[in-house]
Amino acid sequence: MVQDNLTTQLENRNGVQVVRVSGPLGFDSYYRFKEFMDPMVETPGVRIVLDGEKLGYVNSKGFVLLARYQRIAAQQGSFFGIAALNSRLVKEVALLGLDRLVKTYATVEEAVAAAGEGR
Repeated sequence: MVQDNLTTQLENRNGVQVVRVSGPLGFDSYYRFKEFMDPMVETPGVRIVLDGEKLGYVNSKGFVLLARYQRIAAQQGSFFGIAALNSRLVKEVALLGLDRLVKTYATVEEAVAAAGEGR
């Protein structure tokens, strides 16, 4: 059983909300993470970058939630970028077939730049 050790930190970088996550996004932390993110993601015009450099684990439900956030952002003219995932998580995105739904960025800086450009 994975413990709920997920932590989040929020930083505003020139109007882009950078959310640093650390730990596992699994069964135990899913709803707390969703409760934290939902109000932000549902704000029209928001620009969010999820910094996943210290994200150790994401279950399939977590990946689907991240894909949902990107879809919501696209529908309302916002931005939700996922950045700096470790290579294992990038492979999992591909194995789950979510690479067609989930746009990732190699670095936080790349995602912040894309958020500023609105892509």
